[in-house]
Amino acid sequence: MDTLTLDEVAGDLRLSKRSVLRLAKTKELPTITKPFPGGFTYLVPLNSYLEWKKTKHSNKKEENHLANRAFLKEQINEWVDWLRTGKLIGKPLSEHTIKLYTYCFDIYWDKLIVKRGNRSSLISVENLRQVLGSIDPKSFSIKDNLYKAIRSFIKYLIIKGLIDKKLLEELKELKPKRFYPAKKLHCSNDDFEKLLTEAEKWKSGQSDYDVVLNSTLVAILGFAGLRASELCNLRVQDVDLVNRKLFVYLGKGKKNRMVGICNRLYEHLVNYLKLRLKTNLENFFVTTIRSSNELVPFNTATLLRKVKRLSKRVGIEINVHGLRRTFATIAANNGKPLNIISLALGHSDLKTTQGYLMTSQDEVIEAMKGW
Repeated sequence: MDTLTLDEVAGDLRLSKRSVLRLAKTKELPTITKPFPGGFTYLVPLNSYLEWKKTKHSNKKEENHLANRAFLKEQINEWVDWLRTGKLIGKPLSEHTIKLYTYCFDIYWDKLIVKRGNRSSLISVENLRQVLGSIDPKSFSIKDNLYKAIRSFIKYLIIKGLIDKKLLEELKELKPKRFYPAKKLHCSNDDFEKLLTEAEKWKSGQSDYDVVLNSTLVAILGFAGLRASELCNLRVQDVDLVNRKLFVYLGKGKKNRMVGICNRLYEHLVNYLKLRLKTNLENFFVTTIRSSNELVPFNTATLLRKVKRLSKRVGIEINVHGLRRTFATIAANNGKPLNIISLALGHSDLKTTQGYLMTSQDEVIEAMKGW
């Protein structure tokens, strides 16, 4: 049997003899012992060594790369490009999902505590367990999205040959579980009307355009059930007042759909167009940056703030997605077919739509009184 001495292994690996001796003592390195009077020495079978070097040692070198945060961030940039172009899973992810995943990685780096001198991979089961454990159990969506982002990145690293595919299997035990019920906000028809009335009120410092913008935003959320991103991405050409329909271009899942315009929403849209600021922007909703007076497309962050501010003024706990649930609930309570509501919301499964319907105990009692 051909064998190597520890000195020869140390020279080949460019490690110190002490490091190689440690590998031998911990049995990480395949060895046999050769006794001599008063002790023994380690020898390394050549074939076993070559196999070990090809797998275990190469993985250790890869892990050293993965212990380098700068190197990993370069890989993350390429991973994001793969997500955007569909190179990773065969279809491109939406910009919303990509932003969510990169935001989750910011959380990962922020919460990851690495001991000084530790050269192990920064992407590991132990580190993910540490990060997920540091997040409030009530924040299930953050934990779940962070887990999905890490899994997606690991798939990319596996394809690149930088990490062992068995890591994906090991991660399954860390899949977050929901311990607290999801907080599903919605409001009654009366509360929605209060919110809409508040949006139509003029406040000090507001222009006429600000007022009509606020009321139209609330109206389109409550009467059409659009998502925040769909509302902000709405283009002038997507609003057909003649045929009373909205074209939702590339909604969630890159799907297009048509939504009808009811009489009340039609009035809000007409009033908005009368005061819409003059611009070449194709976005239907636009706003002004106060510092520069520049016209820009309306964005989701501003929409979330507006709805939060309005809801506080009327004493209602509601958000943008809650108004989407409100649209579904009011439509169902008014006897509209579930399949129609589902198509209006852009759902591919009726079970998803059923989960949007939020009927209170008081509404059940009142309905049963008429039975």
